[in-house]
Amino acid sequence: MGTLLVQIEQRGVPAVLESWDVPDLRRIAKDTFRLKGVPECRQVWTPPDPGLTSIAEYAQDFIDALTKPLTAEEAASGTYKPPTPPRIMMTGTYDEIQAYFEGDLSRYPVTASQGPIAWMTDGLPIVPPTEERVAKMMTGTSRSPDEVVMEKMIPKEKMVTVEKVAINAVMAGCKPEYLPVVLAISEIAPPVSYPGDSSSGAMYFVSGPIAKEIGMNSFFCVTCPGNPANESIGRAATLVGINGGGVEMGLTNANRTGNPIWSLTFAEATSRSPWEGMGVVRGYGANESVLLGGSCTGFFVPLNTGEVAIPTTFDELLVSSPENLAESLKTARKTGGGLVMFTPYTAEKWKNDYGFATIKELQDWLWDNTTWSVAELKSWYWFYGRGPRIAANERGSRTVNPDHLDLPDDAQVPVFINGPDDITIVVTGGDGDGWGFGGWTFKDTSIDKWR
Repeated sequence: MGTLLVQIEQRGVPAVLESWDVPDLRRIAKDTFRLKGVPECRQVWTPPDPGLTSIAEYAQDFIDALTKPLTAEEAASGTYKPPTPPRIMMTGTYDEIQAYFEGDLSRYPVTASQGPIAWMTDGLPIVPPTEERVAKMMTGTSRSPDEVVMEKMIPKEKMVTVEKVAINAVMAGCKPEYLPVVLAISEIAPPVSYPGDSSSGAMYFVSGPIAKEIGMNSFFCVTCPGNPANESIGRAATLVGINGGGVEMGLTNANRTGNPIWSLTFAEATSRSPWEGMGVVRGYGANESVLLGGSCTGFFVPLNTGEVAIPTTFDELLVSSPENLAESLKTARKTGGGLVMFTPYTAEKWKNDYGFATIKELQDWLWDNTTWSVAELKSWYWFYGRGPRIAANERGSRTVNPDHLDLPDDAQVPVFINGPDDITIVVTGGDGDGWGFGGWTFKDTSIDKWR
């Protein structure tokens, strides 16, 4: 919200941000304004109460903030460059290092019911990132330590280098051979902007040879704890978001309940799938290792039969039907992208029984049949963000475009705006039937380039 306020101010429109009166929020707001080239934006501070229903007593504060002339500090401009943190943060014993990275646990709570939150960790003990451990981690890549992975990682627009990613990989317990995957995650979508109250904050899966090389799990219990690669890579992604992007729980990420899983990471069961891997579907080489990942902005329903309608046959009871899946995916519409997970058994059944010879054929069918009415689309809460994208899509293209908006209100249009590629089909897991669905916003990149 602070960034939006700055954009409004830069267009010459006076704006005021209503904020909770919490010291750390004052600090974060100040930093956000500075990074955007505005030394000060006016704010009205209200009690940290999400149940506040009236701000009448603050009306005069808003009027004053909108009408009083700018001070010299507010009128100033320029480029703010935050101070560079020291490379060596501290030295000490193992216990002292653990305490340092955990931080001052009294700095976050703003109410009696809020418990303490760690500073630079996920709340669990970490592996101390000593010079020796970081140097060993760097053997997992040919890239130089000071190479930039992301120029401005949100929310605090911090520059993240290969070495900084390696430091967090050490803290998470990764092995050097896992580092290329962590670097790929850091490049495209580390978990820095959690989507709210959902079952998974971010999800990543690996397609291609590196999954087997580093021992990632794509069989039974694929999303469960226990596999060192899956678990530590996911944890490293979380730590990169905290320390690389500057996420502060309860402040830059203030969700009502949040996500029990910040970074779910697993491998595609390429060798047991009846279809080509998603890396190939996305245009990469057959022997290339690829990462797909991003925010699970809706929810993820774990693999199960998952019917949304009463089955009419035994096979449909086991593996459901395309119609049921399309109906399920409609609930993922606010995310921008759909996600489907099949066990290899279920994927084989869908290929043989329903005739989907390739993932592309299934994507096309689901895009055509996962629909809602034009009236529903236009009254959608998130339409304000999707509308300009729809208007920009080429008429007649295989996307939701202005042609669809010209249709009658009761006409059916696809849920996923950018076309069939918005739907990801992942084959993973152990023997037996089952499928799951959810919504996510994803990107993809080559893992091999980070080796």
